[in-house]
Amino acid sequence: MPDIASPGIRGKPTRIVFLLPNVESGGTERQLLALVRRIDRARFSASLFTTAGGGSLHGEFSELLPVRVFGDPSHGRRFRTGPLEHLRTIAKLAAILRKERPDILHAYLPAANVIGPVAARIAGVPRVIVSKRALANYKESYPLLRKVEPLGNRLADVILVNSDAVRRDVERTERNWEGKFRRIYNGVASVVPWTEEEKEAFRAREEIPSGAGVVLCVSNFYPYKGHLELIEAAGRVASQVPDVVFLLVGRDAGTLEACRSLAREKGLDRHIRFLGGRSDVPDLIRVSDLFVHPSHEEGFSNAILEAMAGGKAVVACDVGGNPEAVRNGETGVLVPPRDP
Repeated sequence: MPDIASPGIRGKPTRIVFLLPNVESGGTERQLLALVRRIDRARFSASLFTTAGGGSLHGEFSELLPVRVFGDPSHGRRFRTGPLEHLRTIAKLAAILRKERPDILHAYLPAANVIGPVAARIAGVPRVIVSKRALANYKESYPLLRKVEPLGNRLADVILVNSDAVRRDVERTERNWEGKFRRIYNGVASVVPWTEEEKEAFRAREEIPSGAGVVLCVSNFYPYKGHLELIEAAGRVASQVPDVVFLLVGRDAGTLEACRSLAREKGLDRHIRFLGGRSDVPDLIRVSDLFVHPSHEEGFSNAILEAMAGGKAVVACDVGGNPEAVRNGETGVLVPPRDP
């Protein structure tokens, strides 16, 4: 495997271009944001290229490094446009890379993992990394992506995965990965606990009854994230624990209204709070009693790590990389997916 650590000119910082389809708030984007905040600027000079500007994290990234927007915003995380549009995006990116002359291109998420390596090789970028951070279930809906993703693997020097579950999934569903894997688990900052007085003050601001049990879920409302099953389970819990409150944090990605409707149908308006996207998740972890993660699939969950860093027990589905984070019966409980 090639050495990718120091391809730059001796005595000068290694120049890295990170490539993302967009900068909306998701697990991958937040992991990269945390990396950029802590990167050794004496060793690395980093910039971010993205096909879509104006995402919810654009401002935070822009404070830390140059952000360059190019291409067609409709690309998103996966291939949704036609081949001609992809070729135009590749040509545009290759021209920019040829001018910028980075030492490393590091791509994240499926669309970037194809567009990035092709453009980088055309431009003569010395080292290329692709990051695989989720299981392959999404490929069923994107046949073009399923066909071309192995090309990104072939052109990459390193395939970076964030769990053994993701590595096994790539081995099962893709080609051209032999000898290229490196695994680096996600990392999160520790959450400093609050005093009881601080907790009560926060609960009062959020209108959470004093003494209520607080169950927290942090996850955008994608269909596979399991919120509907969580609401079903919440009804059973509320019938036995009348003062329980479920706090559901995340932006709508297709199922929020269905979740609201189900909560109303089950008479859970008093027990379930839909908080939308929040920037104070560590504070919500501090005041919670239990963290739940009902996702049907998972590469390696930042949310679970953040909850555990805050000292909270976790109930999560036994899928993907979750068993690599949660020791069943010791640091949390693993349950079957789709089984409220």
